[in-house]
Amino acid sequence: MLGFLGSIFSGGVTGLLGVAFQRFFDFLKVKQEIELKKAEYSHQANMKRIDGELMAQEWAARTQVAEVEAEGKRAQAAEESFSQSFTLEPKQYSAKATISPTASFMLVVLDFIRGLVRPGLTIYLCAITTMMYLEAKAIMAGVGAFISAEQAITVHNIIVTTVLYLTTTCVLWWFGTRNSQKPPTRGK
Repeated sequence: MLGFLGSIFSGGVTGLLGVAFQRFFDFLKVKQEIELKKAEYSHQANMKRIDGELMAQEWAARTQVAEVEAEGKRAQAAEESFSQSFTLEPKQYSAKATISPTASFMLVVLDFIRGLVRPGLTIYLCAITTMMYLEAKAIMAGVGAFISAEQAITVHNIIVTTVLYLTTTCVLWWFGTRNSQKPPTRGK
């Protein structure tokens, strides 16, 4: 009977060990499947993140292209507006005038005055600046010891700043408003 009981116990133990090993290997298999799923989900998450970054870059590029196109359209509109300004105001009011001799003469005088405004103003401003310089130089020479070196430098700097400001203003106004394009001809 002992043999019989020993067989039962040893068979039971072997069966339990088989179940334990089976459960252990099932556990390892499930653990391996979980790790595989984690890796798969991690890969999918990375792919979605990369897709999101690519979309963000694409939208940034599209935005930049749109801004460049808008700036180009603004520049084109400004150039067209500038070109139209040539046609709105004639070079000379007296050109091809078919009016009385007195009115024609007045238009020639108007053209003459209009032609003198910029160079006349430039010469006037330069003359005023030169007079200011000469007057400041005379005052500094006349004051002599009564003016400190710092005050003399301040006066000098004011004169230089004024001359630079006036010169820049005149040059940019006189030459800066001229476009390198030829004015459009009528009928084209």
